[in-house]
Parts: sequence; structure tokens; C-alpha cells
Amino acid sequence: MRYYKGYISVSDTCDVPVLLHIRNSRAICFDQLRDLLSCEMLAVLSRSLRWRVSRLEEAGLISRFSSHRHLGKPVFGITRQGLECLESRGHSLLSLPSDTEQILHPSQVSHALELVNIRLALAKGGLLRSWKCELEITSRNLVRQNAAAKDYDAIAQIEVDGCTRNLGIEYEKSAKAATRYRAICEVLDKDETTDTVLYLTANDDILYLLAMELRATRKRIGFAQSDSFRDCCSKPAR
Repeated sequence: MRYYKGYISVSDTCDVPVLLHIRNSRAICFDQLRDLLSCEMLAVLSRSLRWRVSRLEEAGLISRFSSHRHLGKPVFGITRQGLECLESRGHSLLSLPSDTEQILHPSQVSHALELVNIRLALAKGGLLRSWKCELEITSRNLVRQNAAAKDYDAIAQIEVDGCTRNLGIEYEKSAKAATRYRAICEVLDKDETTDTVLYLTANDDILYLLAMELRATRKRIGFAQSDSFRDCCSKPAR
């Protein structure tokens, strides 16, 4: 079938999974996207991925974050046109409709990229069974109208020693105000969507601050530096 010049046909089986990963990640590098598709046994997409990403970008469904050239590689995000495309195929989110004025602030890009790295580390370590991103969690909580449910950065269902658990994941790149942590403690105490919460941090200072600020909560919480956690997950079991 021939298509008009400047137009593309979006494939539900090949293009939509790529668009969904880019939307749900908020920001993602090409190699991260390739690895996610490979972990999900979609190697057929990863082989044609560079061409696929190029045509989706040319059609205006995804775009690059021009403010992050210092990373040495392009970082992609969904556009409003990309969101409209997904919505037309039944993939809509209350937390990110296509009429959103700003999809992601540039200051949040590094936070989003690290969450993809955390997901990949769990997947490559054979621990990850499923992953819900912040957008999916927030959208679900909006439907339920449950103020007690926390909008985690992610919820990972993991399996360790034959036991499956729902793990709330929070990546703390910078410190919050003390009043904000008191409010977080209250939400965590009421939240029933996860068994345990894992706070991953950018450095030791934030790690110590979190341990002090959240010590009053009754929720089971783990703390670790993100890079150390990822290294530990990625090591093959002996």
C-alpha cells in the first residue's frame, strides 16, 4: 500500500509498543529503549528500532530533549501528537492527556532516565515480573479517588526466593522540605498498594536524610544508593 509523502502508517504491533515505552518512561535514551524491548522478548522490534524511532521522530510523534546534549546521546520523549496517536488506539491516561501543556519539564529528565535504569537492572537480574510507571499509578489512583494510595515513582512486582512482592519504588534525586516528608509519612502509613517501599537516592547525604525523616512511618522501608542497588541487581546469582 502506498502512503502520501510526509505521512506514515502507525503499526499497532510494532510502533505502538515503542510509543508506549517512550510515553511511560517520560524520557528515555535509545539504548535504554532497545534494552527494554529486548527484556520483553520483543527482539524483532529492537532490530529495526533505529529506523522506527527515526520515522516516529520525523512524523512528530516523539521528539528529542535538546537541553540534554551533554549526555552525549539523544533523549526522547512523547509529544502531544504522539499522545493523540496513542489515545486514538485506546491507550489513554488520565494523568497525561494529549492537551497537557508541558509533558515533562527538562529538570525532570535525569530523574526519569534513572528510573529506566532501575527497571532495567531488576529485569536483567531476573527479579522483575511487572512494572507500573508513575503515570499508570497516578491514573489508576485518580479513577479510584483514593487519597490514601501513594503516587509512587513506580511499583515493581518482584520475585525473590519464590516469593512475589509488590515493591513501591521512589528515586530521590534531591531533598524535600521537612513538612513534605511528614506528609509522605502519613500517606505511607495508610497506603495498602505495596508490601514494601524502596527509597533509592543519588548520594549518601540524601540517603541519611531520608532515613531520619521517614523513621516514624510504620511502613516497611528500605534505603540504598541507586547506583549500588543497580549494580547488585545486575550481578548474576551464584
